[in-house]
Amino acid sequence: MVIGTAAHFAGPRTYMRLSPWILLVLLVTPSLAVEQKLPPLRDGSVVSGPGTFQHEGELEIRGHVTLKNLTLDLHGPIRVAKDATLELDGVKILVSDPPGASNGVSGLRCEGPARVVVRNSTMEPLGTAHPMWGLQGEVEVDNFQTKNAEFHFNQVRAKLNRLKIFELEISRGSDVVANHLELVFLSTHTGEDDHLQVDGIPADKEFSRTLNLGSGAKAELHDVRLELFLVYVHGKSSAQLSHIGRAQLAFFPQCQGSFHLPIGVQGSQDKPAVFPAEGASNCPFRIAMNEVNVDTWDVYTGGNADLTFTDSVIDELILNGHAKVKVRNSELYADWLGVSDDAQLNVESSTVGALRLAAKRPDLATSQARIGGRARALFSKVRFDCGVVASGQAQVEINAATRPPQYLRTSDTATIRVDGTVMNPGSKN
Repeated sequence: MVIGTAAHFAGPRTYMRLSPWILLVLLVTPSLAVEQKLPPLRDGSVVSGPGTFQHEGELEIRGHVTLKNLTLDLHGPIRVAKDATLELDGVKILVSDPPGASNGVSGLRCEGPARVVVRNSTMEPLGTAHPMWGLQGEVEVDNFQTKNAEFHFNQVRAKLNRLKIFELEISRGSDVVANHLELVFLSTHTGEDDHLQVDGIPADKEFSRTLNLGSGAKAELHDVRLELFLVYVHGKSSAQLSHIGRAQLAFFPQCQGSFHLPIGVQGSQDKPAVFPAEGASNCPFRIAMNEVNVDTWDVYTGGNADLTFTDSVIDELILNGHAKVKVRNSELYADWLGVSDDAQLNVESSTVGALRLAAKRPDLATSQARIGGRARALFSKVRFDCGVVASGQAQVEINAATRPPQYLRTSDTATIRVDGTVMNPGSKN
């Protein structure tokens, strides 16, 4: 491997032009194409393979950095500084998370507007990794094939071509032109007082359409195929959805009420289905549905919310603050099931976890119930299809489970009591 600057290969006049940038070029010969440490990156760095380069911990990108024709074995997140440029050309990214890590630990995050360019590259998670890229600024993609990964756009101008990804979120003023996308989820977040209207998104069928999405975002889509359209409804926003082939609906209640979260085709042109039902709660948001095929729901609650869910199918359920939630006769997939702060969760006669579905939904491979902080969770007559983890000062009770959790883990001073038997703090089962 030869390491040098571009000045070593140029005359004096070229050196004078390039010296402010100090362009670093690494030329890797085939005989040395074994796994090696990724060298320090600086403004103007170009790392070119072939070869496998490993990086442990956070990878910081500042200035203009290019990686070409190599395999990047990544064990940690990527942080892209404001105004930086990261170019990936012919790169195979392998992503590993620490054992037990939550989704997105080894993802990418832009600290401000930046430029990310990806050409003819792939990204593959190892184990249960689920990389999430939080992007701002400019994004250009031409042939990026990924597995179990997510892009989240925040004020992004993007040109996308031949992108395969688990979830693409387009929100917060982003403007996207896209061709030939293959998605599991297309998602969007509303603002706090949006009036979103979306019509005509089929499932598992190529379509082309220009969509006005949540929080001022826009997407011009050509030859796009997706499995689910996911809408996150915030604050007192309203969402009017029509003719959606398969939908997942998410909301953030800090209110009081009783809910039935139905699945299947909801509403019609003559009689739209309105959620929440009149008189069922004091929640300010509204979702109106006309021929919307609802697959599952997500609930993210906090504050002093007091909610009851019956006969419902919930993919993600997150409680914090002083929220109180009761769940009865329902399915909790526990893609993310988290209870923290002083929140309280009471689940009765329900199924918790969905590891059985992981073959079709790779994100559910991390299905788990996590209780932390000073939270309390009571599970009665529950069929578990995942494990339970308690940390902090959390207290968990499991009574008369129809199927026990796949594992129980505690740390700190947290306790898990199973039919009256208390596990010792820090133990595993």
